[in-house]
Amino acid sequence: MTSTSLRATGAPERPARASAGRITLWVFVIVAAVTIFPISAALPAAAYGVPVAITLLLAMVQAGAMVLVLIRPVLASALAVIGVLAFALVTPPGGPWPVMVTSMLAMTAVIMLASRAQWPVGLCAGVVAVLGSEAIALWGPVARQTGAAIADLIVFASLCAVALLLGLLWGKWAAARAQLVRERAATAAELARREAVEERTRLARELHDVVAHGMSAIQVQASSARYRLPALSAEAVDEFDSIAALARQSMSEMRSLLAVLRSEETEGESVPQPTVAQVPQLVAAAERSGSRIELDDRLSSAQAAAFDPVLSLTIYRIVQESLSNVARHATGADTLITLEQRDGAVNLEVRNAAALATTAPCMLPDAGGHGIRGMRERVALHHGTLEAVPTVDGGFVVRAVIPLAQAVSKRDSDLDSDQKDTA
Repeated sequence: MTSTSLRATGAPERPARASAGRITLWVFVIVAAVTIFPISAALPAAAYGVPVAITLLLAMVQAGAMVLVLIRPVLASALAVIGVLAFALVTPPGGPWPVMVTSMLAMTAVIMLASRAQWPVGLCAGVVAVLGSEAIALWGPVARQTGAAIADLIVFASLCAVALLLGLLWGKWAAARAQLVRERAATAAELARREAVEERTRLARELHDVVAHGMSAIQVQASSARYRLPALSAEAVDEFDSIAALARQSMSEMRSLLAVLRSEETEGESVPQPTVAQVPQLVAAAERSGSRIELDDRLSSAQAAAFDPVLSLTIYRIVQESLSNVARHATGADTLITLEQRDGAVNLEVRNAAALATTAPCMLPDAGGHGIRGMRERVALHHGTLEAVPTVDGGFVVRAVIPLAQAVSKRDSDLDSDQKDTA
């Protein structure tokens, strides 16, 4: 397994770890709230004679604020402050007063949890709780500014300050950890992209090593045949020259593709691409391989010259692939190529007769290989259609209808106008 696959396998670990951390936090806070609730409800009633209904209500407010702070920090902080001040008002002096121990614990927990996400909220809650408790100790219904009360307020203020600091550090640590996770993800993505580029480069080198040597040998042998074999006839010399020219053209096209494959930033070589004007030469080369081909080219030179280069290349490739299929699957079969411009589109048809008895039967559409699929993809780029089906006489026909750029633009404009009218 490569490092990329290991990273891909370990990618879900971080979200799973974060989810486990959130679940642990929720469980811990709920357990703490459930623990504080009965103590806050029972202590004032048993020790100070506060009505049970009031203590239950205030204890519920404090415990609920501890849990609610995880999703609503502002509301939870307000409820926690209300609980602290309400207990100070209803609890008579004696023991820890004006803030009970359970109120201190609940308030510090809320401040710390609120400060980890929104520290101003925790700061405001702590300040209001401390100042409110001080005001109750000075001017409340049972105000008593004693040394015990002052010590209680100092302890409460200190705990609130520590909780605020811990919450602030917790939030900073969580933000730094999240940033680190994002940086690691970006680094992993960049490393994966680089590995993909390196793999493309390696494949390009291997492809070049595999193909280039054989193509070069074919080109050299075909070019030197007239000199190595002086007894060759003129027809044989022309045949070898045609093979050499085809090998050179294939090598040029392969190098342009490999230049793109080697790197994402590298552009292909500026090799002239075939056009519709070169279809007759393509047909002539295919005839020399033993096929009987007739080209019915109804395009004028002006029409062919006006074609978009990509459209012109698409037509050439469809004819090239169709003739290759004929050579492979119906060698020697009569083939008719019809090429014309009609109704704002280029109509191309390549029809071959049934395969000879000595050759393989005619291919079925999309039966292995990617030739027909590749032709369909090329035609689809121009919003055209392609049909490749067997004929009733045992042959095969490829029909392509490719709209011209002007027709596509007009159709899109009409669609936009219709949509605007409908709107």
